[in-house]
Amino acid sequence: MSRKLIINANVFDGRHPELKENAKIVIENNLVKEIVQGDISTENFDEIIDAKNLTVIPGLTDAHVHVSHSGGGPSPDENIVRSVRFAKDMLLRGFTTVRDAGGITYGLKVNIDNGYLDGPRIYPSNAYISQTSGHGDIRESRAARRITDGIYSSPGLNSRASLIADGVPEVLRAVRENLFLGASQIKIMAGGGCSSNYDPIQTVQFTFEEMKAAADAAADYGTYVMAHLYTSKSIQRAARAGIKSFEHTNLMDDEAAELLASLPDIWVMPGPQFSRQRPQPDLSTLADAERERFLKLKQKGEFVSAGEAKATEAINKYNLNIVFGTDSFGDPDLVDKYQLEDFIYFKKRFGNWKTLLAATGNINELIKLTTYQNPYPDGKIGVLEEGSYADILVIDGNPVEDVSVLADRNNIKLIMKDAKIYKNTL
Repeated sequence: MSRKLIINANVFDGRHPELKENAKIVIENNLVKEIVQGDISTENFDEIIDAKNLTVIPGLTDAHVHVSHSGGGPSPDENIVRSVRFAKDMLLRGFTTVRDAGGITYGLKVNIDNGYLDGPRIYPSNAYISQTSGHGDIRESRAARRITDGIYSSPGLNSRASLIADGVPEVLRAVRENLFLGASQIKIMAGGGCSSNYDPIQTVQFTFEEMKAAADAAADYGTYVMAHLYTSKSIQRAARAGIKSFEHTNLMDDEAAELLASLPDIWVMPGPQFSRQRPQPDLSTLADAERERFLKLKQKGEFVSAGEAKATEAINKYNLNIVFGTDSFGDPDLVDKYQLEDFIYFKKRFGNWKTLLAATGNINELIKLTTYQNPYPDGKIGVLEEGSYADILVIDGNPVEDVSVLADRNNIKLIMKDAKIYKNTL
């Protein structure tokens, strides 16, 4: 048995704002055995870590990433290879757990879990499920066509990062295929998106019957569905169909928020932050088709951004349960900047305490929806208490008082996942 001890720790447990001051954290193998305030023998420990009276918190969780969409270009295998770096980078930013919202993650997850690669725990959705001409219909042009069932003249679709399903039988098969491949939850595209070429934001995608089929099939397998959507119409249809996790929701109104508040076990991931500053290309250097596509996607983003303040007000008014998510995908260097920086934007929208809970203790509650599909059933995630995984950060500063200290990686002095230290600048 391996035993570690962290001393001189001011512990935030992921649930309560009061810190346990001058505490000692006893770790046995990969789990927290106990947290003690008071004297304890320091004998019989393999390692003693002095937290130097800094704040010790649970490892962070990003509840919406796309690890395999890491800017590799049109070749699916290049994206997958680059995801190895993408995952490790996230861990070194303090995210010890992520929920992948669609992509090819099975091989990466297995090799992180068995210790061959470094990265966070991954709650995989596997392929996101989309209707034809939906947000997950990632054909590169209108000339790309469906050759036969499951075969397209599109490398993106043929990679199986996305599954196209139309009608209840196809949706059921797509859900069950992802469950067979080890999905801990299911991801569907229930409305238009900002990064897709051919579906307007305002579209409602999947009929009620199709959404309900996905939710029922997931529930029969002990888990839930997360849905990409922006508009209130999409939100309300999904809620009535049994969807449990609502991703983005930037065009939510009071009517939709009130409906969500009336239902049990509902979670909202209210990112990404469309108000964040993004680098803009020099339009004069783009070909006509590239320029047209960029301007179209920019217009979509501006439309969604215009509704963000109203959605934030509705989420706060009805006190909806939120989780922290950044929709991290694409250029690894850009993600390296904004994944932590988004704590600043979340704080502006939801305040200090809600933001901190969204990235820690709330995750422990959301994960309960995976029941026996939970790939990490041996410990608690997002909290720091007896029985939690030894996923631990030591922070210079107090995120309970100011969560934006997490936006600066230099404030993260120690990163531990599964009792293994990946960074230590104490």
